[in-house]
Amino acid sequence: MSHEDRRENLREEVTGADDTGMIANEQFITEVETRPVLPQGDFHSALPPHHPAHATIDELHAEMRSRSPDRRKIEEHVGRLRGIPELEATVASWWESPRMQTFIAELGQIGL
Repeated sequence: MSHEDRRENLREEVTGADDTGMIANEQFITEVETRPVLPQGDFHSALPPHHPAHATIDELHAEMRSRSPDRRKIEEHVGRLRGIPELEATVASWWESPRMQTFIAELGQIGL
């Protein structure tokens, strides 16, 4: 097989993968894997078992992992959690980390 034939076969494979959505899915997986990780377990363990903020933690986690995270919703959840004395320091450390602030800034720049 010639160099040109191999190149054409590769082009067809890439085009086929793009048609199936595989390339877009790979890009999404890469994007999600590089997002800052919410210390969800730490947040939950800092609260009593039936504390109402457990729902907010789960909502924040879902928003962080969504296909199109909403900056405003993330900020709302974080604001509510920062107001809880048991979580204040942990949430502040996570929220103010450079990785998290870069993520939030990027959401603002791309308009998500």
